[in-house]
Amino acid sequence: MSAIAVPVVVAPARRRLRLRAILWAVDVAVLLGALVAYASVPTGTPTAVGVAPPDGRVVVQQVAGGARVLVVSRPQTLQLLVAVHKQKGWFGLRVADTAQDGIAWASTAGAEGVPAMAAVFGKATGSSVRIRWADGREQTVQTASDGVFLAVRTGTVRSLSLSILNASGGIVREVAGP
Repeated sequence: MSAIAVPVVVAPARRRLRLRAILWAVDVAVLLGALVAYASVPTGTPTAVGVAPPDGRVVVQQVAGGARVLVVSRPQTLQLLVAVHKQKGWFGLRVADTAQDGIAWASTAGAEGVPAMAAVFGKATGSSVRIRWADGREQTVQTASDGVFLAVRTGTVRSLSLSILNASGGIVREVAGP
């Protein structure tokens, strides 16, 4: 009988181990990269009201699309903020401040979770405010105890005028829109 030598092949097993180690290292690197990316996203506040500045007080708010529209009372002015809920909490966008007469008109184009909308807000001496919109609709909102009001419409619509009304519905003041 003659002896036949069979070569032992060890190289494929080592290649598989090396390939597994490389794939494991790539998986770990991708996981760490994802964790760093997630951690780098800014953290918002736990509530929509939390986006108000420290020296401000939320007086009235309304839901508009997936956002909340807030009127914040601050020293010397009222501010309109839009609060948007994202992956890591609520974030605020300052839209406008009231004018000298205490009334302001504002709009957003709609981007980054902020819906397209138009808003009229301010402080009125009457018990309610009626807004006439350019599309022919009218909206009446009650004023808060300190006279602050907010009217919001989603979409791209312009306000024509507003009327401040007394308790019996009579016009106290008429203001033309922008």
